[in-house]
Amino acid sequence: MALGYIPLMVMAILAVVACLRLASAAIDVRSAAAAAARQASLASTPAEARLTGDDAASLTLTGRGLTCQPATVTIDAGSFSPGGQVSATVACSVRLEDLYGLGLPGAVTISTTSRQPLDAYRSQP
Repeated sequence: MALGYIPLMVMAILAVVACLRLASAAIDVRSAAAAAARQASLASTPAEARLTGDDAASLTLTGRGLTCQPATVTIDAGSFSPGGQVSATVACSVRLEDLYGLGLPGAVTISTTSRQPLDAYRSQP
C-alpha cells in the first residue's frame, strides 16, 4: 500500500513546484513592468523613456532564468507630454517541460502592463 502513495506524492510535489514557479514568475513580471514604467516616466524624451524602461525591466529580471526565460519589454511612450502617461508591458515564458508526468505545456507566457503618469508640471525638452 505504501508503494501506491509514492507516485501520488511525487505528482503532488511536481504540482506544487509548477504552481510556485508560475506564482514567482507572475510576481517577477509585475515588478519588472512597474520598474520599467516608473523609470520611463522619469525620462526626458520618448527615446530615453524606451531605453531606461527596457534597462529597468532587464535589471529587475536579472537572475530569474528559471522562471522567466525569454522576456520581451515594450515601452509605449505615445502620450509623452506633461500630464500624459507611459506604459510598460513585460512578457516572459515560464518553462514547465522539466516537470514530467503532469501533462503541462512546455512553457506558459505571462504578461502584464503597468502605467505611470507623467508629471503635469514637467518642462518640455
